[in-house]
Amino acid sequence: MHETFDPRVTPWQIDVSEFEEIESMHDQMQFLLRFAVLAPSSRNTQPWIFRITADGVDVYADYSRRLTTIDPDDRELLMSVGAAITNFRIAAAHFGFTASVRYHTQPEHELVASINVRETCLPDPHLSSLFAAIPKRHTNRALFDHKPIGPRAWSRVCDVLERFPETFNAVLPDEKHQAAKLIDYAERVQMTRPALRAEMADWIRADDGLHTDGIAAEAFGVPRFLASRASWFVRQFEAGAWHGPRDRRLADSASELLIVCANDDRVSLLQAGEALEHLLLTITDAGLQYSFLNQAIEVKSLRERVKMLADSKTPAQLLIRIGTALPVDQMTPRRTVGSVNMRTEHS
Repeated sequence: MHETFDPRVTPWQIDVSEFEEIESMHDQMQFLLRFAVLAPSSRNTQPWIFRITADGVDVYADYSRRLTTIDPDDRELLMSVGAAITNFRIAAAHFGFTASVRYHTQPEHELVASINVRETCLPDPHLSSLFAAIPKRHTNRALFDHKPIGPRAWSRVCDVLERFPETFNAVLPDEKHQAAKLIDYAERVQMTRPALRAEMADWIRADDGLHTDGIAAEAFGVPRFLASRASWFVRQFEAGAWHGPRDRRLADSASELLIVCANDDRVSLLQAGEALEHLLLTITDAGLQYSFLNQAIEVKSLRERVKMLADSKTPAQLLIRIGTALPVDQMTPRRTVGSVNMRTEHS
């Protein structure tokens, strides 16, 4: 690792012209992985591992980074891995490759997918059009401005919803307040569980430029002078002093709420994560902001009620709020490609 490496900055600053100087397939794949690791993940756990192969890249779920209390069935973990797959495929398309995904269904294996990469004269134009949004995409946990989304931006979001009709469901305007109440109640339920509070607190980081994962306390609305001392916020969090009302306001401030739905099997969750990243990058490219409010889905007794809000035949997996706000001015930290890249077949 270079001595000037800053996990909040360096991974997001990729000079794409460097790709022109790369000759070996192995090194090209490693370069594409620099975009894969910029994918979103639950609590910024980054639960993925890659192995470069003769045909492309194998993708593994890193279960050592699972959230055993918040996400005991690894649903959010697998969707996070799916998002990384989409980033890889988008980067591949931008640099003149086609990348097809083969899924591995054995639940006992950490290998979840293999990506076959081939050079092509006709890369997928839809994928390549989202490339510039990858380093711009960031979760924004600030209050939004309540304003309706402009027709041009909303049309782009709707294009994605139509592309994945079984995955995305919009919450109707007259049900938005009900969704906010569910989020508020679910947060209060979660905060009664010491093990869950401890797990959430375990992924809160000081804003010191030293950590390569987790969420800075400042992202929860903590003043900067306290965010630099994350231990204070962790103690407050573990004591249950940080909950409900703020997240209800976040939901109420959104222009739109969307629910991600998919079956609970591994392939369906990976594919839902792939579709999710299409949506998040489109939101970003359209000049909008987003964040997740998954509390009511993470509480098992409330998950069915969210499914009813979605009017879906398949289970609810995530709840996304969309709107307009000032862009975030701080990138979330990332691990290096080297730290998530297994020993390759030819090394």
